[in-house]
Amino acid sequence: EMSKKQLLTGGMASSEPSDSVTAQISTSSSVPSTRIGEYITSLSKTGGHLKLRVCDENPSAGATIEVLERSRDRNVTVQRRETQKKHNQQTMLDIMMLLDTNQMAALRAEFEKEEDGLNLTNFVRVMLKHLSTESVDRHHLVLSLCELFAQVDVNGDATMEWDEFYGYIHEQGMGSQELGGGSMMKYQSKGDWEERALPKKAETITYYNGTDWIGVSEKQSVDIQIYDLSLRRLVHTLTHRAAVVTSVFVPANGKKIIAVSCCDNCIVLWDTQSVWEASGFAELTPAINYAEFGSQAHLYYDEDGGVLYSADTAGSVMTWDITTRQPLPVRLNGHKSRVSVILDVPALSGILTGSADATLILWDKTDGRKRKVYRGHRNGIQSIAYSTDLKMIISAGVTDELLAWNPFWDKKIGELDGHRAAMLGIHVVESRVGSYQMLSVDQSGTFKVWDLRSLECIQTFSCASATPVSLKRYINLVHRNLIIAACSRRFFEFEFSYSSTPELTDDQEVVCALYNEVLDSFCTAAGRSVRVWDSREGTLLKTFSDIASAPIISLCLDDRQRKFFIGDAEGRITCHNYINGALMKSFDSHKDEVSCVQYCTQDKTLVTASWDKEVAVHDDMENDAGIKLRTMKGHSKDISCMAVSFTLRLIASSGADGHIFLWHYGIGTLEGFCKGHAQDVTQLAFLEPYPMLMSADVLGNVCLWCVPPCPAAVRFKCVLRVKNILIDQVYSVVLGTAIFADRALLVTGDEAGMIKVRSFEELLRRLELEPVPEPDKPTLQELRLRRRCDTTVPAPPAPNPRASFLDGVRGGPAGLSDAKELRVLQEWHARDRRRGVGGGGGPGGGPRHA
Repeated sequence: EMSKKQLLTGGMASSEPSDSVTAQISTSSSVPSTRIGEYITSLSKTGGHLKLRVCDENPSAGATIEVLERSRDRNVTVQRRETQKKHNQQTMLDIMMLLDTNQMAALRAEFEKEEDGLNLTNFVRVMLKHLSTESVDRHHLVLSLCELFAQVDVNGDATMEWDEFYGYIHEQGMGSQELGGGSMMKYQSKGDWEERALPKKAETITYYNGTDWIGVSEKQSVDIQIYDLSLRRLVHTLTHRAAVVTSVFVPANGKKIIAVSCCDNCIVLWDTQSVWEASGFAELTPAINYAEFGSQAHLYYDEDGGVLYSADTAGSVMTWDITTRQPLPVRLNGHKSRVSVILDVPALSGILTGSADATLILWDKTDGRKRKVYRGHRNGIQSIAYSTDLKMIISAGVTDELLAWNPFWDKKIGELDGHRAAMLGIHVVESRVGSYQMLSVDQSGTFKVWDLRSLECIQTFSCASATPVSLKRYINLVHRNLIIAACSRRFFEFEFSYSSTPELTDDQEVVCALYNEVLDSFCTAAGRSVRVWDSREGTLLKTFSDIASAPIISLCLDDRQRKFFIGDAEGRITCHNYINGALMKSFDSHKDEVSCVQYCTQDKTLVTASWDKEVAVHDDMENDAGIKLRTMKGHSKDISCMAVSFTLRLIASSGADGHIFLWHYGIGTLEGFCKGHAQDVTQLAFLEPYPMLMSADVLGNVCLWCVPPCPAAVRFKCVLRVKNILIDQVYSVVLGTAIFADRALLVTGDEAGMIKVRSFEELLRRLELEPVPEPDKPTLQELRLRRRCDTTVPAPPAPNPRASFLDGVRGGPAGLSDAKELRVLQEWHARDRRRGVGGGGGPGGGPRHA
């Protein structure tokens, strides 16, 4: 009574009520896995459920699974639907964590094997094949895949095509990030200018490749005006005996020549470096005469082969020897209409031509033989580009068409949709990492940057103009990192830049760097982007470009190291998937720059500090949103550093006011102050499990404080202060720290590149401080109760700004050196490269310099 499609979509053939539809998969060695959906061994109705048993030959895939469960009760509450929606979103993110994006090509091939797409059974089988399933519950994974199928199959046809699947994961933030890795070009407008010396209504504007010159001519004019884009001045006017049709730059035989095709059936050659002419321009004789071949409407020069190509209005292409001015035997005949573009492709050992007849042809350079004909454009072809690394041809039509072709196949492989005006031109962006990006521009002045690996648009910009523009030409000045769009007299200038070594560096300063122990990789933040690096090879694994809406200031990982948290310059806090960069949720924002973010693994909370002078604790247990639990206020100036200790139940915060505030982690109350720093505090770190806090300031002071639950006599007091001295009493500011409590070691890194390892074992002995036992991990009920506490602590009385370091066990001038209680064991200087590994060993036996 029920077809397979009805069953998988939850449709009921019977009129009897039923709570749900359930399918079960069991193991059998007699059934091919490729036909799993066709073998139904039993169908029974029990307890309001229909159960379907299907067989699979693979024992590892055998499991009893719930394929789809849809309530027959139409009176489901809105709250239940919202809960299911949140669960589905989390399910998708969990699966994306397991998906290795290096397998995307193979995964796509599996999808495309089935012409109508994958049904549920085949989808689960294919995904299990390409997911990393070593450390996951297979039963739960299959359930999640079934839920994912229901989410992605938006058209409800019980099948999933590749476009549906890829579009869904791309929407989740995975596709463009992974397939578009590398260094993306950044285009910025540099303004515009108007050149009144040029014709008001220019008919043609031609760029002479490799120079800063363009040739501008009016309709039916005998003159070409040579204009220098760099100097922004008119260089010379070339006058001919007949109207100018087209021109091209020819660097041949050590000369720089401009070849101009005219209506008198001649190609006139101009030497632009003549020593006999004051202007530097001299006409070379004789001209190339093509009277017997018809008017030549397009010119192209192949510098590698030294051949000049000219195309007539009938669709034929001639070849010329620029030295002898004579035609060569190779002639390209195949188009039925005017040839509008010619491109030499050395990688294919051929010539590409595009015509008004809407065809693209690949020719053999040696004999003019037609090798491939590409048909697919609705109208004529305007421009052609070729990606050497991807072996891909891209063609732009005279309308808004952009098509991608496999050169070895005569059918298009994709279409780049986005322009809404007639195309003006395209070119592949060559960078150190390869030719993976392309720039396209239309006549309305809209520019688009495309990632050719995914055929996705990754950047759009346009000519800034109060009135609509109609571009005549765009010029790619590669040697000057400029793109110039020309509109008769008006020019729009854009500057582009990218990292010279994007596989090693970032375009901007790296502000955060973290090590992921679980995935054995480094995570760095620079600008608005995050990158993941292989810790063993040093290679770039992933780039999540523009993942934040403002520059990233702070970064941290969660307890499982599968997520990372970002705090940006505008106060926003977001959580992202470590594998693919997908946005998982957002937290309540601060009012200013988020200077610190730190994760408390035991409580699953995120603690943040900001320049808005507030410290906040956020709940990370909810999957869809981060809830602010409590806010602590009290600082008079920006907060620049923070430390959290679950063992001591304390949060320490400090910044530009120099005062260290100690807050109770659980309830947010102010526990006390550590007063003494006269300038900005740059670092805070708890020496847990000992009740001690380390602080450093911009004057080079490194201080140790006793904090609760230490004895009351030394509580909130500075028990040791040393100067971070380089040489000759020159101090350096400490910017990074690491604590190794089991060996009583404090590691500091300063702005001079010096890393010092200090021991505080002697200090612990003198103070008789014992480790504080870590509190028991709170139960789920305790966490929920604690999360009901939303506290804003009022500003406490301001500390005395003139207060100095309080006397503790060691105070006064005696503490201003590398005292015995905090002696230096080892130190390394990042900038001392001449000495190598040597120098005297410290008391700990390690090298003094490396």
